[in-house]
Amino acid sequence: MPVEFDVKYIRSKKKVAKKVSLTLIEETETLFLLDPNSAKLQLKNIVCRRDKHKQSIRVLGNDGYRILLTTKDETTYFQDIMNHDKYDRLTKDC
Repeated sequence: MPVEFDVKYIRSKKKVAKKVSLTLIEETETLFLLDPNSAKLQLKNIVCRRDKHKQSIRVLGNDGYRILLTTKDETTYFQDIMNHDKYDRLTKDC
């Protein structure tokens, strides 16, 4: 399955890399490419009215950050990377 990175995700990745190792983020992306259903990623479906295919995965080695992604036309789009506080706020009123 092809993967694309949203501009917002790339910007967020640079900001989050100051707090979380960039290597861990890249390892998470690589693992997703190799095995999207890996238990290490803790893939969660998000109930969202606007986007029925929204999901999130955990950044490896860091329980405090998650990556939002969605699937459209057989392509997975990484949308954003954030801490749990922001994640909870955004997914609550999705």
